[in-house]
Formats: sequence, structure tokens, C-alpha cells
Amino acid sequence: MQHYQRWNNIIGWIVGLAACAVYVLTAEATTSWWDCGEYISTAFKLQVGHPPGAPTFQLIGRIFSMFAFGDIMKVGFLVNCMSALCSGFSILFLFWSITMLGKKLVLKNGEMTMGKMIAIFGAGAVGAFAYTFSDSFWFSAVEGEVYAMSSFFTAITFWAILKWEAVADEPHHLRWIIFIAFMIGLAIGVHLLNLLVIPAVVFVVYYKKFPQTRKGFWYAVGLSGILLGTILWGIIPYTVSLSAKFDLFFVNNLGLPFNSGTIFYFLVLIGAIAWGIIYAIRKHKVILHTALLCFVFVLIGYSTFFILVIRSNAGVPINENEPKNALTLLSYLNRDQYGSRPLVQGEWWGAQAINSKEGKELYIRDDEAGNYRSLGRDVSYVYADKDMMMFPRMGAHESGGRPYGPYYKYWSGAKGDHRPTMAENIRFFLRYQVGWEYLRYFMWNFVGRQNNIQGLGYDGAGNRDVLKGNWISGINFIDEARLGPQTDLPYHIANNQARNTYYFLPLLLGLIGLYYHYKKDKKDSFVVFLLFFMTGAAIIMYLNQPSTEPRERDYATVGSFYAFAIWIGLGVMALADWISTFMKKKSLKTGVSIAVTAAALVAVPGLMACQNWDDHDRSNKKMARDFARNMLESCEKDGILITNGDNDTFPVWFCQEVENVRPDVRVINSALAGSYWHIIPLFKKVYDSDPLPFSLDIRQYGQGVNDIAALPQQAGGDYIELKDLLSRVLSVNGDLNSMRNLQCQLPTRRVKMTINKEELLKEGVFTEQELARAPEVISWEISPDFGNYLSRGSLAFLDIMGTNGWKRPIHFASPYAQRNVLPTPLYAQMEGTVHRLVPYVNEHAGVISRNDNGINLDKTYDLFMNKFTWGNIEQERTLVDPESLGTAQQARTQYVMLAQGLVAAGRNDSAIAILDKANELFPVKKIEYDQNAVFMVMVYAQAGNMEKANEQATMLINDFEKRLQYFQRFPRKFQRGLEPEVQECLTVFYTLRQQIFADGKNPEIAARLDKLLEGHI
Repeated sequence: MQHYQRWNNIIGWIVGLAACAVYVLTAEATTSWWDCGEYISTAFKLQVGHPPGAPTFQLIGRIFSMFAFGDIMKVGFLVNCMSALCSGFSILFLFWSITMLGKKLVLKNGEMTMGKMIAIFGAGAVGAFAYTFSDSFWFSAVEGEVYAMSSFFTAITFWAILKWEAVADEPHHLRWIIFIAFMIGLAIGVHLLNLLVIPAVVFVVYYKKFPQTRKGFWYAVGLSGILLGTILWGIIPYTVSLSAKFDLFFVNNLGLPFNSGTIFYFLVLIGAIAWGIIYAIRKHKVILHTALLCFVFVLIGYSTFFILVIRSNAGVPINENEPKNALTLLSYLNRDQYGSRPLVQGEWWGAQAINSKEGKELYIRDDEAGNYRSLGRDVSYVYADKDMMMFPRMGAHESGGRPYGPYYKYWSGAKGDHRPTMAENIRFFLRYQVGWEYLRYFMWNFVGRQNNIQGLGYDGAGNRDVLKGNWISGINFIDEARLGPQTDLPYHIANNQARNTYYFLPLLLGLIGLYYHYKKDKKDSFVVFLLFFMTGAAIIMYLNQPSTEPRERDYATVGSFYAFAIWIGLGVMALADWISTFMKKKSLKTGVSIAVTAAALVAVPGLMACQNWDDHDRSNKKMARDFARNMLESCEKDGILITNGDNDTFPVWFCQEVENVRPDVRVINSALAGSYWHIIPLFKKVYDSDPLPFSLDIRQYGQGVNDIAALPQQAGGDYIELKDLLSRVLSVNGDLNSMRNLQCQLPTRRVKMTINKEELLKEGVFTEQELARAPEVISWEISPDFGNYLSRGSLAFLDIMGTNGWKRPIHFASPYAQRNVLPTPLYAQMEGTVHRLVPYVNEHAGVISRNDNGINLDKTYDLFMNKFTWGNIEQERTLVDPESLGTAQQARTQYVMLAQGLVAAGRNDSAIAILDKANELFPVKKIEYDQNAVFMVMVYAQAGNMEKANEQATMLINDFEKRLQYFQRFPRKFQRGLEPEVQECLTVFYTLRQQIFADGKNPEIAARLDKLLEGHI
């Protein structure tokens, strides 16, 4: 019909803008956990994030942050809105992609009618809205992470090739191919997932412009691989690699200034491209001309990586890997710090290296010498031939801090610690990598999800995990056969916000659309299948994920869910067509199309929206930001805060870099402290934070110097003052600038610090009462990080502590993380949510546990009672994700620890008040009890308020009794895997009975506990 295109545009914009509205309404208010804090921080402050960087994302994020107009509290939300808009436009292009494919099906089988047009638009709306409300895509759409923008580039690239196909017989049609190249180039600066669209692009061109033959098909397959490999392993690394080689030659061999070789290289490259384009125009070589223009536009998009070099040379505070020149940028892009996983041939997980071999030579820029100084060659391990295997799926890598062996054995069915057979290798690939790490995510999106607790599928002790992260459908007899009872569930299982059930409806509609598409147009269905396969199973094969992951990885496979949403949309056309055929209608009637569209909208995207809204609405969620703010506010003025990893550090960076919270506190991420580029900035003033105190020279922490510090193999001997140990570090045996691969040798593991009380008192660092509890000397033994060596970070921590001399407050996110190197937790007292290293024994030390150093009661009470906020987590509509739940449970435990300290100090009223505050902030309806909740009952009782102790105990018993009854209803085959959960319930009952209700304070509760424990003790 003549108005088809106009209505297609109008409805598409309505669908796209509706999706934008949904995502903006549900966008997170500040920052989320994990990478979001870093991405928002580096976008706002123009800094350098972790490899391989996301410069396109950062540039556009910076533009969005400007719309805060000076209100820094809105920056996080605005960058999240950028993801929301990218996701909304992904939906817009998805709608248009579906309608283009649907229109082709209609015109292939007759003329356009009103009924067919409505069916096409209905297909577009249902498919687009199904993807709008899908679990994995919605998750990334509302946070400042790269995956929403990456999905946008995937969507616009796929739409563009369909658009090209529609105009391929018109003049100037090749501009669409060049546009696709530019989108791919820009997408490299976001994420490499966009490259996986290339095979679909190639086959659209093949089917449109070339005769279809068996040989032609395989040529197209080969060309797809060549193009993908050329960009991934050619253009991306070698554009920089050749630049690095030119610069190395020009500087070291010709004696020219730094970057002269890089400039010459790019002049030659630009000249060669220009000559090629002029030659192609003169000789009328259209394919060569188009190929060169595509190459140019890929490079133009890829050029966003230059901003990382510019930022790095500006000496920004967050400067990960310092990509200051072509050499370091190459290492940055190659993600060298993360290592690699073999894809074709590699060792099995239990293999032991038999040798090592040298690889490429490494260089660093030496400004004083005016050249690039060699650091030697990198080293890789060599394994025996018998330990190597083809297509290695169970390699020697570990993730998430868990031992990989038991998990590999479970998924592969292997018995014993032998080299896996190829059958076991393939079994692991199919069961874990394809089944658990892909098909489970696929089912989450189109069948239903059990909860938002990370699932490993296996508990590490030989049992399947039926409680965490599985897919469910909502059809009880199907779910119960796989996962046990699904009725009369405990409160927090039944009310997990991510418990979503779709009854297979999206999956069935998608399968119908897949079948219909294949029957009606095998070529187009194969193109969509290529997109589905490359962004799903193929990426799983390439990532080669180990047997455990630190978090769920479903965001990496959303491209395949995008492709399946196309088939969900085409399923509407299939149903309308089949119903019309059943009714013996010659053509689709308007009423049938409207009825099918309306029913599908309600049954699929409508159902998905209702089920998914509560676990994707993050508009009221501020837990990550508030947790980080609380950590910073817990620190003393000009303090040092040592965090443990990304989840600790990135929200803290967000607070400091974006919201300007406590810029006087210097943050050190212990997970990054082994890297020279994380230690070097500590020697400089950053914002309001002065340089940290060091005894060693800044050059002694440089690249290739003191990467590790050797320790004596045997502990023993006399204790040496830490300052003396630092002065005796044997790290330089000559001119530092002429040395390479320097390694310091610590003379002993036994160190001590003599406490100069008079000096500390004179400078007002501590009070006389505090120093009265300080020993004359603090002594401890240093334990190695690995083997007989310390990391650069551990050496730096020793240096800071020894040089600082207690004058600048040192805080830890956890008192246990650095216990092998520093005298914690014996001398780290709790202050707010962090622990501060002090030279004295707290007067209430040992109250919480045998080895703790107590709590600064007054400061911590004021912070917990009057100043801390916890991200609205107590409110009904606030999403409780796993990170927020764990942090909230930890915070509730900290409130109880403070109450214990207050009771020990005789401040019972304050202890009761702080427990009441904990119950107000972390209500059990939102934050489920864990095993530590028994201590809340205990402290209420110790503070003399048995009424509240009884009330709390009753609630706790009711909750865990319900859990125990539920676990006992499972079939026998599941019982062994549930033993830890059953044991937790019994431990709670036993602790309550023996430690609180053993003296007849409440015979009724005691009797109830005895009954619950009967037969178990």
C-alpha cells in the first residue's frame, strides 16, 4: 500500500521511543557495581580505564555528562540514560529489521494488503517489545556499561545491510556498505561483539548480488572468516603494532625523538590509502575503491583510541596500563595483563609446566636516556606433549577464586586427575559452555528465571545446585522434575525479585517464527541464523569460559537473543497466516491480524514486562554509591584506603571522581597494586590528597623493576625494624637506569616497628589514653604472596607503613585481606565500615572474635546512627541484587558487632538503639536472614531486652523452620546437595538453644527449638 513506509516509520518511532521511556524510567540513579563505576568515572573525568578501553563509549558518555550543567549528582544517571537511549534505538532498528524481513515475505507471496500490513507491523511491535523486556538486554540497558551501546551498533549494522539490500539496484547503494564499515570502526571503541555481524552482512550481499551455488556458498563462508579475521587480528592490532615498530626503529636506531616513527608511519599509511583511492578512481575499479573507503572509515572509527594516548600522557589519576605510546597502547589493546586462553591447542587444567620459553622483547620509554629501554623478553610456559590437547576446553586457568578441578570433573564426567579424553572435553563443552553458559541464559530470556543468585550449577562437592540461577518455566510438573518442589516456597525464594516465569510462551512463538521464516525464505532465515549463531554459540566457543566465573556472563550473548526476537516477531505473521488459512481465507484479513497481534502483545512482551519490571527497575537503587560513600566517610582526614577489588573500588572511584566525595582520601586497589602504573601515581598529589610516604625511589616501582620481591625460604632469626629493612632492600646493584628486570631481596621475614609514643603524642596523632594501651614494639612475620616472593603491591604496603610511621591514617576495606603482609587484624580496629590500623590494643579488643582489635565506639556509633545511608534498600520498590544483598547482610552484621562492643562497654541503651536501627534499615522482608542473624538475638538478650530478643528469635525461627521444611520435601536425589542449607538451619536452632535460651529465659521457645533439633543432634 502507498502509505506503508510512512506508517512503518511512525510506528517504529513510537516503539523505539516507548522503549527509551521504559529504560529511562528504570535507569539506575547513580552507579552500579562492577565496571559501571569505572566507566562513568573515566567518561566524566576523561581518564583511562581498564584494557582494552572503551573510548567511543567514554567520548559519548562525556557529552551526556555535560547535560548535568554542573549538578554532579546527576552525572551517573545521565550516563545511565545514554545506555537507555542506545537501547531504545536498538529496539527502533530491531522493529525496522523485522518489518523489512516481514515485507519481503509478504511481497514474495502476493501483493500488500491492509491485513498483511498490520501483520507486519504487529510482528515488528511484538518482536521489538519482547526484546525490550527481555532479561539480559534490559539489565544492560539501565546502567553505564558498554553492552547497551554495543547492542546499538549491532542493531544499526544489521538494519543497514537490510537497508542496502532494499536499494542494492539503485545508484550510490555502496554508501550503505561504507556506512556499515564506519559503524564497525566506531563499535571497536565500545566492544568487539559488533564484529560478529560481519558474516550476516557478507551473506546478504552474496544472496543479493551473486548466483547461489555450492561453491559460492563456501566462498562466502571463507570471505566472512577473512573479513572477521582481518579486522580482529589484522587491522586492530597491526595498525598499532606497525606504528610501535616504526617508532622503536626511529628512536633507538636513528636517534630521533619519541613518536617520530609513529608520525612517519601514519603519514605513509595515509599516503598509501590516498594513492590507492586515486588509482581506483582513475582505473574505474569500483570494488577496490569501495574496499579502500571501507578501510578508511574503519580506521576513522577506530581512531577514537587516540584519546587514550592523549589522556594517558596528561598524567590523569586513573591511568590503567599507561598507554602513553604505540608500544604500551599495543599491550593495552592486546589485554596482555589478563593473559589468554588457547582455542586450537593447549594444556589441560592439571598440567605442570616442564620448561619456559622466551617470547617477544619488551620495552619501556626511558625519558632520561631518550630511547626505549629493553626489559628482556616475556616468558611463557612449556608443557609436555602428553599434556597438550586439541580444542582445549578444560585449560589451566581459574576464575572467581574457586578451584577448577572439581567443577571440570563434574561437567565432563571425568574420574580422577587425568588428562581429559576428547570425549570428556567435548562433554564439558556441550554441558557447561553451551548448556550452562549459553542455553541457560537463553532460557532465562524466553522461558523464565529462578532467581538472581549466581549459579555455578554445582556445589563443588559432587552435587547439583538446584537453588541458584537455574531457569524455570512456571509450569510446576516440568520445573519440579528438574529443581524439586515449586509450591509453598520459603518467603525469600518465592519473593526473589528475579523469579520470573513466562510459561514457554516467548520460546514457542520464536520457534514458530523460525519455522515459518525457514519455510518461506530460506536465504533470509539463514542470514538471521548466522547472526544468532555468531553472537551466541560462536562467542561461547571463542571465549572458552572456565568451569567457574566470578559473575553471570549473559550480557555477552544478547546479540543472539536479538536474532531470536526477530523470529518472535515473525511468529505473529505465522499465526495470522495459519489462522487465515484455517479459516479458508484467500488473504490475511484485518481482523485476524489485529486479533493475533493483540493476543501476542499480551501473551509475550506484556507477560515479560509484568514479570521483569521489579527486578530491572533500578531507579530507586543507590546501594553501590552509598556503600562506597560510607567507606570514604569512615576514613580519617587525609587517610589511605586499601580496597580489595573491583566491587570495592569502582563505586569508590565514582564517588571521588564524579561526586567529589572525600577527595582527601587516597584509594589503593590491592588487586591492581602489583602493577607499576597503579603505584607510580601514589608518589604524586591527586586532588586534595598529598603524595604517599615512601622510602624507596619512584624508579624502584617502575615497569620491570621489583615486579616481585624475594623472601628468605626459611622464616626465623632476629626481628628487624621495618625502616631498616626498607633501607637494606637490595633492589639496585648499580645505575638504576641501566638495569633491567631488577628484583629486590628482603633479608628476613621477621619485622618489627618500635612505637615512639612521645613523638606520636607530641604530634597529636593519638591520645594519651590510646597510647597507654600500645606495646613498645609491634612485631610480625611476612608471609609470601606466592612461592617465596612478594608482589610489588605488598612491597609498597610495607614501604608505606614503615615510612608513614602511623602519622597518616591507613584504612582497610577488610582487616583480613592484607594480613599476610601487615599486622592486621590484631591492630586494625573497626571505624565505620572500614578498619583503621592503629599501634595500640583497643580496650574492647576480642569482643567480636578472638583476634579482633575492637571498635572505635563513639565514631562508629555516630556514623551508623546518624550519617550513613544505604541506598533506599529498605524501601519496597528498591531492587535487591546479589551484590546489594551481600553488602546489606554484611552491614547488618557490622551493626550487630557495634552493639556487641557497646554492651561490653556497659552502654546497653545505645546497643539496643543500634540494633533497632539495623532492623529499620535492613528489614527481613527485604534482606533475608543469614546465619549471623542469631547474634542479633544474642545481643538483644545481653543488653537486657528479652522482649525484643524473643521477638527477633521467633522471626528467625519461623524463617529457618520454613526453609528446613522446604528442604526436607525434596526428593532423595536432591537431598545430598541440600545438606549445607539444612545444616545452616540446624546451626541457627542449635546456637539459639545453647547460647541464648539455655537458662530457662523462655521455656516456650526452648521447647520449640528442642523439637526442631530432635533427631538431628
